[in-house]
Amino acid sequence: MTASIRILTVTSLDSNPSLLLVSPNGSKTLVNCGEGCQRSFLESASASSSGIGTLRVSSVNRVCLTHIGHDSVGGLPGMILTSADVLDHVAKEIEKASGAPEPEERRDKTAGRDNGRSGNQRKRNGSLVAGDDGSMPDLEIVGPTGTKTFLHSLRHFMRRDRFHVRTHEGKYASSLDKNATSQNTRRKAKRKKKGGDYDGGKKDEVNFDIESIPIEYDCESVSSHVAPRRTHAMSFVFSTAPIPGKFLVDKAKELNVPRGPMYAQLKSGKSVTFIDADTNTEKTVTTEQVVAASSPGIGVAVVYCPSLTVLNGLKLSETLSSFQGGASTDDKKPLVELEVMVHFTPKSIFDTPEYRAWCDSFGSGVDHLTLHSAESLETRVSLDVDSPFLSGISGGIRRSFVNEKLFPSPILKQYSDDSRKGDGSKLSIIEGRPLLDYVLMPKSRRGLNESSLKDIYSPALKDDLHKEAMDSGAVEQASTIMSSGTMSSGTDESSTNLGELIFTGTGSAVPCKHRNVTGKYLRMNNGNSMLLDVGEGTVGQLLRSWKSTLPGDVNAIHEYRSRLEGIKAVWISHPHADHHLGILRLLAERSAICNSPLILMAPRDLFDFLNEYHEPEIRRSFLAVDCFDMLHDGRCGNPMAGKLYDLLGITSCVSIPVAHCKRSFAVVIDGTSFGRLSYSGDCRPSNRFAGVGNGTDLLIHEATFENGMEEDAVLKRHSTVGEAIRISSKMNAKALVLTHFSQRYPKIPLLEDEDHHEKRIPVVVAFDFMRLTPDSLQLASQLVPALRLLYPPSKSDSDDQDEAGKATAKQLMSVPGAFAVRGVL
Repeated sequence: MTASIRILTVTSLDSNPSLLLVSPNGSKTLVNCGEGCQRSFLESASASSSGIGTLRVSSVNRVCLTHIGHDSVGGLPGMILTSADVLDHVAKEIEKASGAPEPEERRDKTAGRDNGRSGNQRKRNGSLVAGDDGSMPDLEIVGPTGTKTFLHSLRHFMRRDRFHVRTHEGKYASSLDKNATSQNTRRKAKRKKKGGDYDGGKKDEVNFDIESIPIEYDCESVSSHVAPRRTHAMSFVFSTAPIPGKFLVDKAKELNVPRGPMYAQLKSGKSVTFIDADTNTEKTVTTEQVVAASSPGIGVAVVYCPSLTVLNGLKLSETLSSFQGGASTDDKKPLVELEVMVHFTPKSIFDTPEYRAWCDSFGSGVDHLTLHSAESLETRVSLDVDSPFLSGISGGIRRSFVNEKLFPSPILKQYSDDSRKGDGSKLSIIEGRPLLDYVLMPKSRRGLNESSLKDIYSPALKDDLHKEAMDSGAVEQASTIMSSGTMSSGTDESSTNLGELIFTGTGSAVPCKHRNVTGKYLRMNNGNSMLLDVGEGTVGQLLRSWKSTLPGDVNAIHEYRSRLEGIKAVWISHPHADHHLGILRLLAERSAICNSPLILMAPRDLFDFLNEYHEPEIRRSFLAVDCFDMLHDGRCGNPMAGKLYDLLGITSCVSIPVAHCKRSFAVVIDGTSFGRLSYSGDCRPSNRFAGVGNGTDLLIHEATFENGMEEDAVLKRHSTVGEAIRISSKMNAKALVLTHFSQRYPKIPLLEDEDHHEKRIPVVVAFDFMRLTPDSLQLASQLVPALRLLYPPSKSDSDDQDEAGKATAKQLMSVPGAFAVRGVL
């Protein structure tokens, strides 16, 4: 039996603490799910060497939340969507293999499944919050008061009727939950049926029970204009039952116990009676004779203590107090021994004498694993921790060798070789780092997994990536282009134009290792800025990008604060989660440093969600503009036109409805540092958008699919590379940037000659961390062939297409104006 703790992420500029607790029976509990959690699973899976097995988001059985905030739930909606879609795909494949009914009939049948699980309320309003009806959930969430309200608010932009979430708020103990007991029984029965005979079922009999410890306290608002609010800090204790002793086969043989069922009876604690083959007499053997003594269960405490007030509450916890005092003075062994405490506690609290003394009261045998939570932006900067997203950072470094002005290299620091920290105290302190494994079982291996201590950023990483770039021919080709004499370097140092466009995410749908989801930072001539879509992880990617371009003599914290305050407006194109889940962190961190609300232009679904979000400072941090109220036809005009001009120099900002999902919009903005800028959001090609944006200086257009995948584009209501280029021609655009690439296909799409030469304008392929200026667009376009050498196509870059779906798409494509038909939009 094996059990372990895996650190997924720690506090850094672009991540927050999260860990995975793996039970002996294989079930997985995730503690906190901040932005980037899905990407951390992908990194962890590719680096796994600990025997945990494949790490997928959909393999998580339970999520525990220490509090409700962007740093704990920012990635939860995306995780739920991914898990639900994976399970839905599996269910459909099973139905298909077993002779499933037609889609309409299947929907009717599965609707009954949803009603039976969660009641009619869920079916009507799409809420993920379900009643406790005894059914087995797809995901269990344990969190503080407000967890259900948060999950219910997600109905405004997401619903998965076939995915069932059971939520427990406040005080909860799984050992007292009858539903949890019955669910575990059914899981074991299902696993046994699937796997056939199983020797004693020992693996399934050991699982972690959970007990939550909610501490109510007054949380100080980040804004001086908002009074403290009463909230809960959640800590957790995970524990197993006492671990049965090992069955002593040699001892059983010595006592002539017949092999077979009697072994199983002895393992289960029963005595056996049989005829001794040597003496031909009846003989009784007890469990104590052939089974080693059991050992105490394993205890893991996860502590979230944001203030000393919460510490006082934790000191009163009977559950935690039962582990204090060190080794037991009684002859009787304790039922559970505390092995490790994981501290989601700010470093400023952890280092206080009061907190250290409390930790010391648990005895010298307990390890203390620190995952310090961030109190502020200053905390993130002071901790100076590298990004956990190795693949994305490596890609940024690799591209920097092609041109460091367009692709600034992320700055790295190295962790120390030893995670154990000696600070003069008696505590055994282990500094958490991404992908660190702590083994809980077997006890003979308890402690740090030595193979996980290696820094994910090896000292030779930059040299290795430089060699790869050189060997690919990309650096040489880029140098040839730059030295041709006809190409601007794009780095006019004397220019007073502060305009720039930074891409914080260029992928579609779900985060992947190499591309984050959608986000763009547009800086104006006066130094203020706006964001175009704010996908999960946008602020973290932006901070990481800023860090790589800061002069050495600049105060980083001052500059970060100034630039965050300088974000005066946000445009969100449509309600899909991959375009706006980063808004919570942006609003929270910006409101912590300034009191001026930003202008938020978005579909009304997002405002419904934010108005239900429990943090008052969030609701006061923006001025709402419904995209419908700023349509291009001039019926209303942008209600914030005056403020947009005063703050950003924008002379016009209008929305254009496009075909993607309900309430999807493109935008055309005049007066930016790039001139007229048009952004498509997600959509099928739109002639109306091309007309409104006619003569645009810079078109940013989604290109989710490669050429030749038009059927897929129709089904998913996206555009291909060629379709985006043709829209740029219809729009008479002066430059085009392609973005929002499918995560399933090559890292850089092919630009067919006939598309590229349809109108000779710069065509740029966007990457995460790419930094464009008005005078670097031509260079970025010319360097595309060099960048392509960094990413040769591979067989794994494409998937088989669904023939039935292609047939449906061809039918839609054969109908002129199909996407204007009611019910298709």
